[in-house]
Parts: sequence; structure tokens; C-alpha cells
Amino acid sequence: MEEEKYAHDEASVTIAPKKSAWRKAINFLIYVLIFGGVVFGLPRALSSALNTPYPMAAITSGSMWPALKEGDLVLIQGVPKDEIRVGDIVVYRNGTGGGFTIHRVVRLEEETLVTKGDANFSEDAPVRYESLVGKNLTFFGRPVRLPYLGSITMIATNLRN
Repeated sequence: MEEEKYAHDEASVTIAPKKSAWRKAINFLIYVLIFGGVVFGLPRALSSALNTPYPMAAITSGSMWPALKEGDLVLIQGVPKDEIRVGDIVVYRNGTGGGFTIHRVVRLEEETLVTKGDANFSEDAPVRYESLVGKNLTFFGRPVRLPYLGSITMIATNLRN
């Protein structure tokens, strides 16, 4: 009976060998390089793939609600002006402080296009096609958006300023 008691109390323990300081430093360096590659390489890769210098945009207001929500990150695809249609969500330089606006096209004219935020009551001033950056990438007719990731971009921008 004594032997049974000890048999149940014993446990098999395997101790992992300690990582050396060099191994930890190399692992840390690998993580830093991967993170840096994602942070700096992804926008460049997207810029090339989507044919625009600005492949991502953070939604900073509720003007496009409910299609796009404040804090969303959207992907922008560069397109020629003849591929823009009424109903497309486009990004353009707004001329005030070098900022950008992302709104829906409501009317196409010869030299300009007219946009409006989905949640806004009035149309925006006409936009020259030269100010156009691109249009929101869509998937099965719905805007591609990454919820909350734009908030990270907005926080980082505010910290820089």
C-alpha cells in the first residue's frame, strides 16, 4: 500500500534548457526586422500593387457613415479618370492644408466630379480630376475596410504633430 501512495505522487518534469543571451538578442532582432518590414514595406508594396502613392487612408470623421466608420482603414486603388463612376467612393486632395477627403461620387462632369459624404446633407464643391488620388477598393461591390486600424494611424499622426 505504501508503494501505491508514492507511485501516484511522482511526476515527470522536463526542464527546457535556458536560452543564451545571444539567442535572445537574435530573436529580438528578428522580431524588430519583421515588424519594420511590415510597417515600412507593406505600404510600399501596396502602393505599387494598387497603383497609387497613397494606398491606405484612415477615416477621420463620420461623414461616410454607415458605409465607412470613423477609425476604419481603407485601401485605395489608383484608377484613370474614365474608370470613375457615380457611386464610387473616391479619395482626393482637398486643397486645405494638404489633407484628403474620401466621399462618394454623385455626379461626373467634363472637368470635375462632385462628391458628397453619405451622412452629409449637401454636396461638396466640384473636384478637379487632377486632385483625384484613387477610389476605395471594393470586394463584391462593398468597400474594403479594416475596422479600428485607422485609429492607430490617427494616433500615430497626432503623436508626430
